[in-house]
Amino acid sequence: MKSYSILLVVLLAACSPLQSSTETTETTTSPTDSPTTNQPSSPQQEVVEEQPDLHTYFMPNQSAATFEGMGNEYATYTLNTQHLYENYIGTLEDNGGTVVQRIYRIEDTRIVKIFEEAEAYDADFPPLTELEAMPELETYLSLPFEEGNEFNGWTITETSGMLTTPYQTFENVITLTREGEDQSTIERHFVEGFGEVKRVFRMPAGESEEFEVTSSLLSID
Repeated sequence: MKSYSILLVVLLAACSPLQSSTETTETTTSPTDSPTTNQPSSPQQEVVEEQPDLHTYFMPNQSAATFEGMGNEYATYTLNTQHLYENYIGTLEDNGGTVVQRIYRIEDTRIVKIFEEAEAYDADFPPLTELEAMPELETYLSLPFEEGNEFNGWTITETSGMLTTPYQTFENVITLTREGEDQSTIERHFVEGFGEVKRVFRMPAGESEEFEVTSSLLSID
């Protein structure tokens, strides 16, 4: 049961004017009417929406965040985040049962996970040359942040939500949802400047009943 619980939490676990002509006579000079010039209309400028900086969808560098768990003993965990290189982020997630090491690469329009390993008690992060050679495992987060956008089995279901956690109430929350074949549902909630602030796992547990496990941001050091 302990291994199942650990696995469950791990699974839970970015647009010259024309001059006037004149007539001259011996006695008088009559100016002619100046021709009318049509000024070209100014081209309408396109409004280019600034693309989100995907680097901001992680916790701050060298931070240690604590998540409060409900529904499972391993839903509570600490997350240590390191900004390894310009486009590489590493995390260590410790839920008391195991430590999971993950490494992400930030691209122009998405974040991809390139490394994941459990039981990473003495983990170290590889040098840049090794990171650059690692293939992607899956897409973690992808632009555009629009409802209905799908990637890797996830669907963006909310882009401007409000979410209350023990740490604070967040606005403009982006929610990702994935539905499993066993009728389970996983949600991940992201906020710019923090990254993932809450994850939720739900599964039917009987008639009109539901089993739910949550991990919500509690503190950041």
